[in-house]
Amino acid sequence: MKVKIFAAVLAAAMTLTAFSGCAQVEEEVPEATEVTVEEVQPYPVTIGSLVFNAAPETVGSLSPAITDIIAELGFSDKLVGVSSYCSFDGMSSSLADLGSSANPDAEAIIKAAPELLISHSPIAKKDITAIESAGTRVLIIPAPTSVDGLYDLYHDIYRVFCGSDENEETSVSSCFEKLEKSFANYDGILVDYVYIMSSKLAFASDSSFGGDFFSHLGKNAAAEEEGISLTKERLIELDPEYIIIPSGMKKSRLPEELSAVKNGRVIRLDKETEQLLERPTSEVCKAADFIAAAIKALDEPEQTDGE
Repeated sequence: MKVKIFAAVLAAAMTLTAFSGCAQVEEEVPEATEVTVEEVQPYPVTIGSLVFNAAPETVGSLSPAITDIIAELGFSDKLVGVSSYCSFDGMSSSLADLGSSANPDAEAIIKAAPELLISHSPIAKKDITAIESAGTRVLIIPAPTSVDGLYDLYHDIYRVFCGSDENEETSVSSCFEKLEKSFANYDGILVDYVYIMSSKLAFASDSSFGGDFFSHLGKNAAAEEEGISLTKERLIELDPEYIIIPSGMKKSRLPEELSAVKNGRVIRLDKETEQLLERPTSEVCKAADFIAAAIKALDEPEQTDGE
């Protein structure tokens, strides 16, 4: 019995060995294939209501802030015309005067023939029709109402000229280095404040650029207020430590009961700072410097003769 079992096992083993020797299984190795990564193209991009398949070769600007941003980003060589109010370092005297967004000079725009015309403010339909009929595309980009919106504006203008490429973030961020430093240095300097924009006590909410900008320096005491203006009674209830007013407003228009009035903590903006807040670019960092200097001056003891 044992012999028969051993013989059967031996026969099976010899059969398996013979089979293995005769039938070699060749493992198939897949051929190496070349993998190509599709390169991301910078265009097309959509800005506002327009789709750009390539960068415009020539541009006109009807907004001073947009003109400044174009120059800051390094695309001033594309400008062939600007508004009557535009000015930037190194601006060529050969640039055509295109009027303004409120009163564009359609004839001058058509003569300058920019491939693209950019404006913050809406342009009358009849003017847009005449300009577009002559071959110029019109791009309306609303003015920013927040600091984040200002960043977005820089990105939009960059993309007009370069599309969405790998240098976009670096190029835009470099423009805001001074502003970021100002926010870091002056964080909380205003403690709590209200930015009064007119003698009728219209105030800047956080949904306006001025209100949002100053909220990076402190707390807007009127941040949750509804409407566009405060009553004297409500302003007294809020009683902010600082009150910011425009250059043309007299301090006497403020209630005398306010702590900021009693303590001499009313800051009047100058016209340059107002303009920076109305037409913001990255240079709005100077508005933060102005506020910091004003607070420092308020906190310094008055000098007397002989000191």
